Amino acid sequence: MITNSATCGLFRGVSRSSAGWRAMVVVVVEWLKRTAPSLALDLLVISALAFPGACAYLRWPLLGIYALVSVSAVRRLRANPWLRTIVRDPTMRIIHGLEHAALAVLTEDELPALGGFTHGHDRFVVALGAGQGHRLAEVSDAVARSIRRVRSGERSLAYQPGCGTSEVVSMVSLWLVYVTCVLLSLVIGGSIAVFVALSVITFRMWFAWETALGLLAQRLFTVSTDFVSASVIEVREVAIMRNYPRPDNQTWFEVVVHVQVASTHGELITPGVLG
Repeated sequence: MITNSATCGLFRGVSRSSAGWRAMVVVVVEWLKRTAPSLALDLLVISALAFPGACAYLRWPLLGIYALVSVSAVRRLRANPWLRTIVRDPTMRIIHGLEHAALAVLTEDELPALGGFTHGHDRFVVALGAGQGHRLAEVSDAVARSIRRVRSGERSLAYQPGCGTSEVVSMVSLWLVYVTCVLLSLVIGGSIAVFVALSVITFRMWFAWETALGLLAQRLFTVSTDFVSASVIEVREVAIMRNYPRPDNQTWFEVVVHVQVASTHGELITPGVLG
């Protein structure tokens, strides 16, 4: 006769076994999600080289994708005219980096930081979730701490993968990938099969380096941590900025910062605070 304790032990063993199988299934599914795209791309390269005749039908779809990527790259550049301004303005690049650093510290403080944008020589906006207007003092403190940390050597705070710079660079670099494939195919006189194989290989390289390319672009063009000192002048809640109304699900704080930039000639340039 099976006792109650034995029955309970049996059920506990079955329960543990089921939980173990479920955990294993979850691990396998996650592994497939990570590796399936790479395996599919590898299979496509092998198929293109092994059966070149089967790739003939891909010519027009690939050209269509190239046209779409080209249009998207142009639109992305036109939608971000601030890039041309910030690349030429060393002070604005510093403010851009401080915006990133402030968002990083706000996130560390477990505040609902949603994003931000730089819109002047000496100011930027950080966006929190709706109903966070009472966080003004915490935002001011987080910005001040982020400045101190960058000045103390934590320059990585100023570089964020989710920045608009990274998004633009991602699209432009993807366009360059397609151009590179076309040029390589023409140079080596390859068939459509070679073009497909080169496209997949260069796409995989782009996919692996996408985040690194965005961070490199920030470091070279749109973000700088080369400043002598910086201090918070004012933090205030705003509802509209440069004719862009704040979304209902966000709380915007405008941060005004006074920055001293070390010039290349040795003197200090102190930009005035805009009104």
